[in-house]
Amino acid sequence: MMLQMSATPASPAIRAEPAPTPVPGKSSGPRPSWNNKQLQAFMTSEQEGYKRPELGALAPCKWDESFENAPPGTVKAGSMLQLNNTMIVAVSDVIIEETDKGSVVVTGTRGRNNECRLIFRRAYGHVRCDIRIPNGAAESRITYLRSPSAKAPGLAELHSFNICQPLQRMHGDAGGFSMNLDYHADPLNEVQGILWRGGLLQISRISLTP
Repeated sequence: MMLQMSATPASPAIRAEPAPTPVPGKSSGPRPSWNNKQLQAFMTSEQEGYKRPELGALAPCKWDESFENAPPGTVKAGSMLQLNNTMIVAVSDVIIEETDKGSVVVTGTRGRNNECRLIFRRAYGHVRCDIRIPNGAAESRITYLRSPSAKAPGLAELHSFNICQPLQRMHGDAGGFSMNLDYHADPLNEVQGILWRGGLLQISRISLTP
């Protein structure tokens, strides 16, 4: 695992946490409502030139998700938006908007109640997530989700990053901090999604490598 950050004049505090160790013999519980037939079909759908994959199959090639093909607007809480290789699962309202620099970001609202999952069509061994945290945003949490399988169809949590505002802040609400979170997964524990919970942030790009 490698973590890279770039921010001035003071960077947010980052705390990395591995997922809790599962208890042998203990069931993970029923599949949550958001992990429904639509999402399962998305993760096992055929792509041109490739056979229909098993659930949790490793991607055949690299992919950069920059959300450029996503329609601007709000993905309402409880709904999904399917892109080419990413499914946006909105537990709270998720906003897709263009920045002043012309890039497209996935974001939310001020406060602590944002929750969004970005589920990939295939699994990847290396994931890099580029994010920006506006000044004054509440603490947020980015969690990488493990690829599912026929025996374990859930998307279990692999590793989390808690992002806190620094003690030293710029005056006013202008500005913010940018960083990227790199995660290299172990074999058979590849990543097939990202969970964002908590305070406001902007996700601008996810670089995915098998």
